[in-house]
Amino acid sequence: MSQSYYSQIADTFQDYAITYNHRLFNHFPMSIVALERFGATNEQLEAFREYYCERLVLSSDTENHCEMQSAELSDIEQQSDALHQRLETEGIESVLKAKLPQLLTGIGAGNFYALNRLAYAVSQQNLSDIAISLALWQALHLPLGELGETCLKRPTSLLRGVSKSIGHIRFGAGNTTERMTSVTTLIDYQTTPHQPEVIDFESIANAAATIYKMSGDFTMLHSVTACYSFSQLTPYMEDEVTGLRHLWQAIVVAYLSAGSPSMTNTEKPELLPWQEIVKFCCASHNEHLIELCYACQQLDNMLEKDVFHQVAAHYVTLYSEPA
Repeated sequence: MSQSYYSQIADTFQDYAITYNHRLFNHFPMSIVALERFGATNEQLEAFREYYCERLVLSSDTENHCEMQSAELSDIEQQSDALHQRLETEGIESVLKAKLPQLLTGIGAGNFYALNRLAYAVSQQNLSDIAISLALWQALHLPLGELGETCLKRPTSLLRGVSKSIGHIRFGAGNTTERMTSVTTLIDYQTTPHQPEVIDFESIANAAATIYKMSGDFTMLHSVTACYSFSQLTPYMEDEVTGLRHLWQAIVVAYLSAGSPSMTNTEKPELLPWQEIVKFCCASHNEHLIELCYACQQLDNMLEKDVFHQVAAHYVTLYSEPA
């Protein structure tokens, strides 16, 4: 059996730093997985690799490491090495079941980047990338306060309620993590219920996609991919319900941190066939387009909700030509 493209280049993922250009995260490993699962040809995969890697920083190029890397990279590398040893001796399942309960309390780390990278690495059984993802999640762990009281309302109704209570606050310049941390200091956030009394994966994934579809906010795009990634890690969770509550809490805080972008009913986009969406993604160099559409396709297959197909179709229509 021929080796997958991912397997052929997996050893090169560690050649590139986790971030580049003022703390933008490196999506190289995840996009390659999504493209390959979409059925991209080797030529398309190689074209994406060549285009995308031009922007990345080599791990060995310490002079060009951004502030986060120079301050934290050494610790992340040390933790990654220790975790890799544990993964080799204890196995993936054992390590994840030990680490996830604490990590899930800070699931919004890097606007869900750590969660997403870990889920893709686990799907490929890539010990090196699993170790890096876990170490990064530990380093960026983002607790968001108590889960608080529950309320017998739908997730999106609760989101609107907490948004109304704090008003359309515009946070100062900074990355998503800094803005999310600022949200947690607001008294109205701390005292307004945002947790639904009844919670399940379908309702949270549907809410995340609906919020993104109605707001079009880039921050909220990541909540959709986060839902797919969460689903891939549930076999390693001892308490999926509590994990879901932390996921929803992070989605709420991410939304508030973006200034509570307006959510309006939009016309349903033309539902391009998935075959056309996939074809478009395979020719694209836009990592967010690729990963969002892949997550939506998988969520559509799992939950059979039109909203995921609508989100993917809408995003594709924003790009008349591949990025």
